[in-house]
Amino acid sequence: MARIKTNVIIAEIEATKIASLDLKAPIGVDVDLKTGELTEIVRVEPVRDPVLRKTIIPGKLINEGFLKARLLVEPEDMETIMYLPFYSVTKIDEIKPGDQVAEVSELEHISVSGLPDVVPIGQSGYKVKLLVRALLKVQITVTREEIVSLPEEENSRLPEFPSDRAIRLKETASHRRRPPSKFNSDTWNRYWAPPHR
Repeated sequence: MARIKTNVIIAEIEATKIASLDLKAPIGVDVDLKTGELTEIVRVEPVRDPVLRKTIIPGKLINEGFLKARLLVEPEDMETIMYLPFYSVTKIDEIKPGDQVAEVSELEHISVSGLPDVVPIGQSGYKVKLLVRALLKVQITVTREEIVSLPEEENSRLPEFPSDRAIRLKETASHRRRPPSKFNSDTWNRYWAPPHR
């Protein structure tokens, strides 16, 4: 029985991973204590695909990485580059060290909100902290290199049959009829054949 070494799919799952970053709000950005809304328009835009580093332990996949993003404040036209860190643990019963993992991620949602921050004792007022969150949907495929057996052939060779073209040619030849010779027709004998002597 023949054997080959190949990659076998062990697991295919979909997981959710969250990146989170807290930072001090830029000058001029405040939060409404009644509604919780920011007083300025603040946007977050991803700059590139997330970077995910993989660590495998028995039964779990650990991801660490970051998402590079741009923080924009309007109308002041302020811009800041930041990195949102990832840390997630995904339970996969079949996974073990040495397996191969392929991850395809899609950014589902990214948001920014404001939160009043604590101030040192003895000081009045409050500071504003920005909370930036990103939600990733990740398709995870786990494969493992294994040696598998190939099924034996039941018959060494299958019977050979003539091709369709050969059959058609044979049928055409057998059904084709030669047209009657003009030399045997009555018209030829009557008008063109030499007279009998």
